[in-house]
Amino acid sequence: MRERLLLTPAFAAVTALAALSPLALGGCKAALGAGGGQDGVEDNGGSGVEAPDDGASDPDASGEAPTEAELRAEAERREQAAEVDAAARRIILEVAKARELPVKGDFSVELVDKQGVRDFVEAVMVEEMSHEELALMGRINASLGVIPVGSDFEQVLLDMYELGVLGIYDPKRKTLMIGDYIDRVQLGMVVGHEGAHGLQDMHFDLEALNHMHKGRSDLDSAQTFLIEGDAQAAYLAWVAGDEGLASIGEDLLELQANMVLQIREDMGIPHTILARQMQMPYTDGTANVVRIARDQGWDAVNELYAELPTSSEQMLHLDKLAKREQPRPITVDSVPLRALFPDHQPVWEDELGEVSLLAMLAEVATPGKAREAAAGWGGDRYVVLETKDQTRRAPAPLLAGVTAWDSVEDAKQFEALFRTYLQARKPDAFHLERKRDRVLYLTHFDAPAASLPEPERAKAVSKAAWSTFTVGSQPK
Repeated sequence: MRERLLLTPAFAAVTALAALSPLALGGCKAALGAGGGQDGVEDNGGSGVEAPDDGASDPDASGEAPTEAELRAEAERREQAAEVDAAARRIILEVAKARELPVKGDFSVELVDKQGVRDFVEAVMVEEMSHEELALMGRINASLGVIPVGSDFEQVLLDMYELGVLGIYDPKRKTLMIGDYIDRVQLGMVVGHEGAHGLQDMHFDLEALNHMHKGRSDLDSAQTFLIEGDAQAAYLAWVAGDEGLASIGEDLLELQANMVLQIREDMGIPHTILARQMQMPYTDGTANVVRIARDQGWDAVNELYAELPTSSEQMLHLDKLAKREQPRPITVDSVPLRALFPDHQPVWEDELGEVSLLAMLAEVATPGKAREAAAGWGGDRYVVLETKDQTRRAPAPLLAGVTAWDSVEDAKQFEALFRTYLQARKPDAFHLERKRDRVLYLTHFDAPAASLPEPERAKAVSKAAWSTFTVGSQPK
């Protein structure tokens, strides 16, 4: 599921970028402190922000007049809202200067509580996908070992966003939604990031970009890397002040990115593979946007919106972005698999991309080893088949996919580590093999294949799966 939510995440370890990192929970500048040059920036007052309204001050909401405690709480919320609005309008002017994008439109600021975050995320999710499609995405992720079989994927996502979101930018309403639960230290980070989204929207029309490409998940990942990486880089440029992005060393950028790959459940972060996927646009994406802006200027970043990246590989490797290296085309014809499993039908077709594979491989390897094994990615495609009888559908469907690699050695390196991953996450429920620079994998095929003769079962499944995919040459 690749909904593009323009948000500030919270669940990440504090890194060595403590004073700069938009992921560091306790290490961001105070909203009212210095950063990016505050002199001469007008405080525009506190008009226009909306606070969460629980009806406490409305005698008709409960049928009774509010108590003194409720009135005092309401006054405190209004005071908080006014402070956030004043800070947001000042900070956005400063971020605009650092990002070299002038403010050229209006925006509003809104405080939102945890339930409001959950409600907003749920509404956005079902705009792009039906509840049935979300349930299918959950079964696909279970088949890949990303979440446990039987998980309620929609609730998993909502729980993770509720846990991890500090702020959201809504391009439809031109509104910065700021968590009413964040403290003054976090406020600068959240407003700086979400305000940068507001600037992007004014110049590049985020609403037009804010839609899924079904069956092209890696394309969505690439664009998310750009949008979120740009917003974080703008925030960092503001915090860096006169020293600018040149003050951020390569070692710190790499450390931040690799710490996200080291996310583990014992950190209190559930569903670690999903968490890495959610976080990487804010780390790897940020690192490469910082490098582009630092070395080529912000105009080079702006140009990426005119010619958007098309794969996460491009956003992970600037040399491949510069060359606009395209994935190898892979087509799917499910006839061989349907012939082998006549009671099944294809229900979804998609791509993983380098970033999703990297998030999986990091489950069983160090960041360096995982990056090496994923770096030779040259394209991939998978197809999902389920029984025609919906009452007999398994919690995890039959999934067959193929990955193409830049060289045979790259394919060998990936095959070895992906086997380790599948053995850890899908023991006794996978098949993996390689032919030259291509790696084939299947998960949860045992039950559909149970009627096939045992001695020939694996051979028949392998032959049908290889015949399902046609891998083209590298586009020039």
